[in-house]
Amino acid sequence: MDADPASRWLIITEVVTNNRNWTPWIIVILLLLAAAFLAVTETALASVKATKIRARADRGDERAKKVIKVLDDFDRAITTILILTNIVHLSAAGIVTVQVTRIWGLGAVTISTVISTLVVFFVGEMLPKSIAKKYSETFSLATASTLLVFMALLKPAALLLSKIGGLAGRLTREEPEISVTEDEIYDIIEDMTEKGSLGEDHGDLISSALQFGTVQVNSIITSRVDVCMLDVDSEPEEIIETIKKVRHSRLPVYDGTVDNIIGILQIRKYIKEYLKDGGKPDLKELLDPPFFVHASMKIDDLLAKMSKECINMAIVTDSYGGTRGIVTVEDILEELVGEIWDEDDVVEEPIRKLEANSCICDDDVHVADVFDFLEYEDPEENEEFENKIIAEWAYENFGTIPKVGDTFRYHELEVKVFEMDHNRITSLTVTVLPSEEEKGGEE
Repeated sequence: MDADPASRWLIITEVVTNNRNWTPWIIVILLLLAAAFLAVTETALASVKATKIRARADRGDERAKKVIKVLDDFDRAITTILILTNIVHLSAAGIVTVQVTRIWGLGAVTISTVISTLVVFFVGEMLPKSIAKKYSETFSLATASTLLVFMALLKPAALLLSKIGGLAGRLTREEPEISVTEDEIYDIIEDMTEKGSLGEDHGDLISSALQFGTVQVNSIITSRVDVCMLDVDSEPEEIIETIKKVRHSRLPVYDGTVDNIIGILQIRKYIKEYLKDGGKPDLKELLDPPFFVHASMKIDDLLAKMSKECINMAIVTDSYGGTRGIVTVEDILEELVGEIWDEDDVVEEPIRKLEANSCICDDDVHVADVFDFLEYEDPEENEEFENKIIAEWAYENFGTIPKVGDTFRYHELEVKVFEMDHNRITSLTVTVLPSEEEKGGEE
């Protein structure tokens, strides 16, 4: 039996009323979706690699061209996103508050605020941003067109806010602060290297450049016992024989003792005079004046001075004025870019693996390099090891002149003298010993 007209009207009124009660919640859901869209857009554009997008734009991709347009005006894009995000969040919060108050009263507002805040955080911020960062290229291509429309609509508001921000910045002048510490830079380089965005060689080069200003001459010198020097009273034949053996371009010349360096001899100049004067050139007349530096000088200061004076070799002295060794421009550059080989060099690795947990190393390698080679984590994190050569470290631990086979312990490391030349250590072996836990496990 059909209902009368009055009953039908009541039914229609009730349906419409119920639909109207649901309308605010539908609007809240749409606002949440809008918040998620804005979060995705912001993260995708901030994370996308511009080089890939430009490559697509060069191939004629229209969507990529729009992304480039947004990235070229990124400050206004971010301002637009912030304006829209605040509008969406405030609107959603306002509607929820009104509906909760209407249905459950003021007592439920606090609970509803907490719940709506968590929902907005997860649905409108965290989850969209996590997804957008992973697929930044796809989402940036998909959202750039819509963002450009809003950038055009909100251009006056964005410009006004930018001017207000700029004015506030000029009124609050402060001393600039260091935003990134040196340790943080090293962490960034290591992180980029591990993720593959920075090559290992490039990472090492950047790290070397950062450390360049702290390295002292003492850590890169060629010790006096390894330097070939000429006595000023040597006969021409002796000098020629020495030149044939060493194949260097320059040699220090001393008078009486190696602690009295009187000049630097250029081999090419000497041979030219030797052939011209019938084998009896005046050695003293051919010497360049020696350039002396103290062992504690920083190598970046030394490089600048040697470059300015057009000097290739410097004589390194100790605190008593005695000759400690020499340093060349090539030595300094090798500290920055790594070993430089020429046709006369014999290629030999300064650190060689013996077993999985052991190596043999030359006397002049740095302790930190040996630790890195063995992948050994120094428990003391001693920064001095970056510039301390291993032979010097060994002498400090022995206290006396050691013999071949003598050893000392440093935590889980065993360092043994492998080879000596008179009283000088020429090579050592370093072994990582099993820890106490590993020993217990084996038993």
